[in-house]
Amino acid sequence: MYEFHGWAVLRYHTHDTNEQLQEEAFLQFEQYIKETDKMNLSIIKRYNGQDSFLITGLHNHYAVYVLEIFECIATHLPGAYGLLYVHDDEAGDDINENQFVVWKLARGKLEKVKDPFLSPYIPAVEDSYDPSRDD
Repeated sequence: MYEFHGWAVLRYHTHDTNEQLQEEAFLQFEQYIKETDKMNLSIIKRYNGQDSFLITGLHNHYAVYVLEIFECIATHLPGAYGLLYVHDDEAGDDINENQFVVWKLARGKLEKVKDPFLSPYIPAVEDSYDPSRDD
């Protein structure tokens, strides 16, 4: 399974607060999401002067579009910041299959970082398989 949970505050710049430029960047991203998120797993919100993006889902297999969305944010909204948590039990190696991978978004960069909270997946989140259990 490919589990993902992400959020981002959407900002076109790290300092400037030009409302027109923010509006243009926001509308472009909104259009990109309409074209990319075919399963409607994401939410874009505007509230109290802040634009934000949320996405959460569970696919049967790896879905490249999830990370591509955060790469798009890094490129086109370089003042944005947020996190994307991913757990892929088909990652292809024992280490990553039992870890959440965290993608940190800040200042136009998307960086893979170690998860200190929910990894290793077993036992932090889930018990290991035990055929003798009947619960």
